[in-house]
This record gives sequence, structure tokens and C-alpha cells, in this order.
Amino acid sequence: MHNFLILSLLIIYSSLANSFEDPKKYKDIDLKYISVKVSDPKQKVGYTIGDLIERKVNLTILKPFSLIEESLPIVGYEKRYRGELLGMTLRKSAFSKVITKEKTVYDIDLTYQVFTNNKFAKPAAITADYYRLIDPEKPDNIYKVRIPSFTFAISPIAIFGAVKVENDMSDYRGPFLLNPSKDKKIQIGSTIVLLFSLFLLSYIYSRYTWWPSQNRVFSQIYSKFKKTNSSQENLENFLKALHGGLDTSHGQTVFIDNLNLLYKKNASFKNIEGEINDFFQLSRSIFFGKNTKINQKEAYEWLKHFSLHCRLCERKLIIDKNDLKRFNI
Repeated sequence: MHNFLILSLLIIYSSLANSFEDPKKYKDIDLKYISVKVSDPKQKVGYTIGDLIERKVNLTILKPFSLIEESLPIVGYEKRYRGELLGMTLRKSAFSKVITKEKTVYDIDLTYQVFTNNKFAKPAAITADYYRLIDPEKPDNIYKVRIPSFTFAISPIAIFGAVKVENDMSDYRGPFLLNPSKDKKIQIGSTIVLLFSLFLLSYIYSRYTWWPSQNRVFSQIYSKFKKTNSSQENLENFLKALHGGLDTSHGQTVFIDNLNLLYKKNASFKNIEGEINDFFQLSRSIFFGKNTKINQKEAYEWLKHFSLHCRLCERKLIIDKNDLKRFNI
């Protein structure tokens, strides 16, 4: 019984020794007999605990060599570097092969899982693997082929130290771009509303336009007579139209004696009180003072300015005092 226990321990020790056997002690195979293609993930940053990393290895071996399949990575194996665990465990391992007279092609699928993390970003790697090959005619000579390592970064933060960004690009690196379409629509809509508002305000408060259906009496008078010639008939019609405009604004006939009622109803007309007085004097001279000499052209031009000022008062807009002109008879 004692001897059996010793024998069992020796077998276990021997198997453990072989399992941790350093493959680097074997000779490198001549590259003309093999071809290695490794497909690694495009993502090289942003890994954290629990993430899976898939690698695909395509290994072509020319005759007479063949792969020692027992040298492939074993599920559950934890990657080490200088004896320290790296927190990388092989979760899945599968392969398929195609054998021809000239060669053997292996497609090897490996899935590793990350079991390490840190509050700061840190570099990590799936270290290189070494597969063993053998020539059946010379079984004592064993060779190795190196499968390159895969380096990446744990956690989504940038790696410490100098990093060549062009060698470390992936779909997960760089700024997250916002979709500007919604903001552009808001900007375009806001611009349209702003322009429309400015146009509307300029139309309402302009000196030369009127708001539809409101306060348009003097606007119509001004528009009607501003391009007509200064004939005696047009001058009289102009005066009658302005009298009618004042009557409409007041709600009853306006005379020079009841102007206070007009100012009480619309205080803006008080700003052109002097012009209104001149208007009544001009009207009296045209219709009743036949012997009074008046410059007809000058009077007609003055009435245009007066009608425009009445229009501004009608809409209760500000009138520039420098714009006011007296007509001396």
C-alpha cells in the first residue's frame, strides 16, 4: 500500500512537470514548412472583467511534419507571465483540420475570458503560444511554432504612458460623435422663425407699410397721393382725404377747436401738434382764402410728409423730431 502511494505521487509529479514543460526549449521549425495567420479582435481598448476575446488561428503545415495536437491550449488554462497570473483564462478551444497529400490545414478557435480589472487603466495581453510539431520519421526531433501574442487594454480609459494612437485604433477608440441632424433641424427652424419675426416686426413698424385691416387710413392716403403730381385738383383732394382721415381717427368731425379730443383719444397726434395746426391753416387758405398765394408744389410735398407722420401717429409709433417740418403761410 505504501509503495502504491509513492508510485501514484511520482506519476502525478511527472504529469505536472510535463504540463509546465517549457516549450521554448524545442527548436524553431523552418518557416518554409509552415504558414500562420492569426485573426484578433479589432477592439484593442475598453475591456473589463468578464469580457470574452476570440482568436482564430489558421495553421498550415507541410509534409512530412504534423502537429502534436496535445500541445494546443487546454480549456481552463490561465495565462502567466514570469510565473504571475495575468487574469486571462481559456474558456473554449476547438479546431478542425483538412489533410491532403502535401499539407495539413488547421483552423483553431480560441476564446479567452478576462478575469482582472483595475481602477486605473492598464495594459494586458494574451501571451504567445507555442505549438509542437513532429516528423513521424524522426520522432525524437520535436520542433515548435510560435503563435504571436495579442495586446490590449483593460478598462475603457487610455493606457498610461506614450501610446502610438495610429497603432492602437479600433471602433471603440476616439470621441463619440453626436448626430447633428436634430440640432440642425432646430437651428434651421429657429432661423426661419427669427427671420419671419424680424420681417413681421419690420413690416408692422415700418414707416411705409401698414398692418392689414388695422390703422390703415393714413397709409392708404399716403400711398394714393405720394406719386401723383401737384395739381390744384390733387392738392384739394389730398386735403379732403387728410380731413377724412382725422375724422375717422377721432370718430367724428375734427376741427381746430376740438383737437384736444383727438389728442385725448390718441396721444400720439400730440407729437405733431404744430403740423396739425399748419395743416388746418393750409386747408383754410386753399378752400377759403382765394387771394392767399401759396407755392402749390411746396404745399403738396409738405402734405406728403404730414400724411406720413399722421400714419405713424395712427399706429402710435415714435416720430423723429428732426423729421417734423412746419409750413409757414
